[in-house]
Amino acid sequence: MSAPVHATQARGVSAPIAVEAWRPSGIEDLEPAAWAALRDTGSVAVVAGPGAGKTEFLAQRATYLLQTATCPSPRRLLAISFKRDAAANLARRVAARVPEHADRFDSMTFDAFTKGLVDRFAPALPQDWRMTDGYDISYAKPREIQDFLNSIAAAAPAALRWPVAAIQPGRFAADVLGRYDLPETLPPDSQADAISYAARQWWQARYLRPGPAQLDFVMLNRLAELLVRAVPKLRRALRMTYPFVFVDELQDTTSAQFSFLQAVFGEETTVTAVGDSNQRIMGWAGALPEAAARFTEAFGATRHTLTWNFRSSDALVELQHIIATKLDPNAPRATSKATAEDAHDPAALWTFSSQAREAAFLADWIARDIADSNRQPSDFALIARQKIKEFEPSFRMHLGTHGIRVRNDDARVGTMTLQDLLKSETARLLLGLLRLADQPHGLATIWRDVTGTLERVHGAADDEAAQYRVGEALTQATTQLRSWLRSNPPSTTHAADVLRQTLSLVDADAVRHYARSMPNGENLDLVAEAFEERLAAVIDAHTDWRDVFDEFESADAVVLLTAHRSKGLEYHTVAFLGIHQEQWWAYGRDRREGTSTFFVGLSRAAHRLIFTTDHNDRSGPISDLFSMLTQAGVPEIDHG
Repeated sequence: MSAPVHATQARGVSAPIAVEAWRPSGIEDLEPAAWAALRDTGSVAVVAGPGAGKTEFLAQRATYLLQTATCPSPRRLLAISFKRDAAANLARRVAARVPEHADRFDSMTFDAFTKGLVDRFAPALPQDWRMTDGYDISYAKPREIQDFLNSIAAAAPAALRWPVAAIQPGRFAADVLGRYDLPETLPPDSQADAISYAARQWWQARYLRPGPAQLDFVMLNRLAELLVRAVPKLRRALRMTYPFVFVDELQDTTSAQFSFLQAVFGEETTVTAVGDSNQRIMGWAGALPEAAARFTEAFGATRHTLTWNFRSSDALVELQHIIATKLDPNAPRATSKATAEDAHDPAALWTFSSQAREAAFLADWIARDIADSNRQPSDFALIARQKIKEFEPSFRMHLGTHGIRVRNDDARVGTMTLQDLLKSETARLLLGLLRLADQPHGLATIWRDVTGTLERVHGAADDEAAQYRVGEALTQATTQLRSWLRSNPPSTTHAADVLRQTLSLVDADAVRHYARSMPNGENLDLVAEAFEERLAAVIDAHTDWRDVFDEFESADAVVLLTAHRSKGLEYHTVAFLGIHQEQWWAYGRDRREGTSTFFVGLSRAAHRLIFTTDHNDRSGPISDLFSMLTQAGVPEIDHG
């Protein structure tokens, strides 16, 4: 029903493997609970903590279903993730294990899947909800929502004025729009409570009006849910196409996403959901509490718990368990399967008199550790609860004295974060073209990636003649761009000119169309804006284009990011910065989500975990964090 993230045409497909003879691909074995979940013939809820290999389990289950013909051709598998990189990562793993079946594995985000349905089937919407002029993606700012609520409250029926006025702007998308199922026929406003009244007024203002509709992804979700509910043929087609569906990060599923999932795949579909309630950090965005229990009940699923940890050493797994029991007293104790390192303490709390002292000490310490080991700067992550940009200047300065880069993945470039820009397929295409032009030899991987993207842009994936033309055009484009770069050194060239020249050598309209139609949908103009801003920030510091592009990507940098953005990642060493009131001022408002955020951040470490704090007051709600560290036996060291 939708284009996969990674498509490999099935060639030379071998005979199905007998279920009892199937073995994992690319790894030695699975833990017993994973085997049970993998072979389960019904829907399953797989509860798996940090480092348990949730993505690997899904890749193995997909391999099993495809190789044993449990999911027979032409049926397909659908995997729904919450982050673009997670969707792409899972698609790559499945393609590597079963290339002959990879064209039957579709991996995308919830937003991409629902957007794709609306884009393809909007004409089938009920008459009251038909679009006449298309739509634009638009996100309302909190102030806009507040002004809207004030306006409709004043005009609402008397009984609804106060309840409407009491709606919190920050919860509007999750608690109002996300919980409102669009009726097939619009009822009169007299048949409304405060929630439905506010929701319908919002739809009236941004959708049911002349001109292009203004939609965000919550609204697209609601339209997709209406589609499958109102068009039974579409729902049946989706269920026939996808008899097996995977859902990643179940704990972050919103009300809107869950109701959509249930509406489409609540019957006749085998759904595998994986997640960890202890890592539920998206409550502010509407993540459902007790999502695993709700899923188990709604889908008649069997629950399986994975307890092997492939990421962290024994000592860090023990620390994680202590924090996990604060969230769930019955949390199972995981078993570390990682190779331990004995050359250092696994965890410590370091105290500093100032942030400047903290940055200087940590920078020197990281530099010495890199010099004394085979570790790279990218093995280190500096994580904070929030306000990450406040740490950047001092760490950039002190690490810079050792020749070590810092990359702030939370930094804003245009309308994107740097992390999202660097993972954007469109941005990787632009940077790949520049790298190939600057360095014509030794970049085989980048050449394959750029070629693959351009083949998809031009629909040449299954046409050898078209693939040849793409290769020839790429050679010509990089040759022209190489000449231009040599005539325009970084010291005298503006980032806007570099971007303009690069786009002039590809079919920008075709790239724009491809980017928009990708499962995860990208806007070329927004990516280009962010790309130019990032390039402008690094171009003046170098005289060689290769250094400019290296700085742009900063793949060898110490990473600076928030705990939220670190989710799903792992590093050899993590420094969890700022365990103090300034960073954790909101902890008392929602201790459970705050503890989950703490848990997510600290569980990124594979071998070494450093917490940093100051000498200020530790009383109040934040004392909980220090109590957990004390209970875990984490030593405190004062570094002045």
